[in-house]
Amino acid sequence: MPMHVKKTAGGTTYAPVFLGKILAMEQVLVDVSELTTDEVDADGWLKPGVPFKQDGTLADGSGHIYAVNPEAQNLHLDTVPPTNTSLGNDTKTYPLGMGTMGTVNRDIIEDNLGRALTANELTAFATAPCKINLTLT
Repeated sequence: MPMHVKKTAGGTTYAPVFLGKILAMEQVLVDVSELTTDEVDADGWLKPGVPFKQDGTLADGSGHIYAVNPEAQNLHLDTVPPTNTSLGNDTKTYPLGMGTMGTVNRDIIEDNLGRALTANELTAFATAPCKINLTLT
């Protein structure tokens, strides 16, 4: 994909969500239409710390967290800044590198996402055989 440069006066920075080493990485196929502006920033980048199930969907009350996005990743959206409607209408899917084993910091994830983790997300982290450990704070 072609690179693009956008001149800005500064912007959002994200803190790393994994504590220590990411013990395993894997590509997870992510469907952009499943995402919202909670997970995607105004520049069209997937925020670090978004938790995914193995099928590349978000926690919905079933299954466990399989992977966490370790860094901001460009989704090459057609509409920037994205809206929930434009994301829902986007038919792209991407294999993105995700951390599948390690410890993540809940506070940093919530800061990066700009919201608290949902009950479905917290349950999915606690469900076996999740190999991602979520800190208590």
